[in-house]
Amino acid sequence: MVAIENFILKSIRSSFLFYYIVFLYIATSFVGLYANQIQSQEESVKQPVANVSLETDLDSVFLDSREIIVSDKPVMLVFGKNDCYHCSVLNASLIGNATIQGYIMLNFSPYFINIDDKKKHTIPYLSLSRISSIDTARLYKIHALPLIVFISTDSEEIMRISGFPGEARMIHLLEFINNDIWKNFHTPKERIEGFLEYESTLVKPNK
Repeated sequence: MVAIENFILKSIRSSFLFYYIVFLYIATSFVGLYANQIQSQEESVKQPVANVSLETDLDSVFLDSREIIVSDKPVMLVFGKNDCYHCSVLNASLIGNATIQGYIMLNFSPYFINIDDKKKHTIPYLSLSRISSIDTARLYKIHALPLIVFISTDSEEIMRISGFPGEARMIHLLEFINNDIWKNFHTPKERIEGFLEYESTLVKPNK
């Protein structure tokens, strides 16, 4: 009887060990598959940005920022840096969207300032000469990137937008500035609120 009981116990232990190993194998395979799916999704999201030649194509949109001049068009300052994903998304939209690109080039004086580069900037409307990119960013008290700062033809700061607003909102923002709607409001904060109110009139409610 003792021998039979020992045999049964060994069989139970062997069966339990077998199923435990099978369970671990299935669980490990599932986790690996899930991780691969997440990685593929992330790569598919970031891939379009990687396909844009930002360094080359930025020159087709932005003016030479070594001298930032206020003329008969509002100035559009775009601050960014290397290895900034959302900066790349913003720049890719400015380059890749023909409507946005054409509207900016026609109605604005756009300048891109990479705070990582060694370029010197002369800003006549602030009576500043050959200041670094990082000092230019400090001048505008930048706390987050990317940042868009709009300057009026009277050298007044109109408003600023942090982050990537999205292509539809970007078009509305450019229209708000170019059509002088911002002049109905007195401060940058009021202009942000005014822009949101203006944008709400453009969004058609769902029927």
